[in-house]
Amino acid sequence: MLRIGTEKYFASLAQFEKHLPTGKDEELLILKGHLLIERLLTRFVDANVAHPERLPPDLRFAVKLAIASSLSKDPRSDWLWEAIAALNRLRNELAHQLARPKFAHLRKGFVALVEKSPELPHLEPPSNILDRLHRAIFSLHEGLSYQIDL
Repeated sequence: MLRIGTEKYFASLAQFEKHLPTGKDEELLILKGHLLIERLLTRFVDANVAHPERLPPDLRFAVKLAIASSLSKDPRSDWLWEAIAALNRLRNELAHQLARPKFAHLRKGFVALVEKSPELPHLEPPSNILDRLHRAIFSLHEGLSYQIDL
């Protein structure tokens, strides 16, 4: 079924496109993409718990993800929570390791997980890893937007 976005969806999309870089800086793309996905995770949690104001304001990303995935009632979205967790592992490797020994493996795993999602059209992936990363992070935005019902 074709879903037409709401005004809230288009406002969220505009913010996402404004802040997600399109240049050649892979690190910035991952860090900003992670922040943008975290904002949507927060919105998902806030929309699905009875009293979001009772949650601590400084919840870690992994805790927000655990809460969000436990609140999800759609088993078709399991790929989404797995992919968000993969993005978080990638971001953590980038942010906490100078040598980043697992970075290439984590990046490949994240992109592959999103690209094989059953809910996304199976298009030929771009040859450039930056374009694939950008598209994967954008796909998470779309998946979360749908879960929030934007």
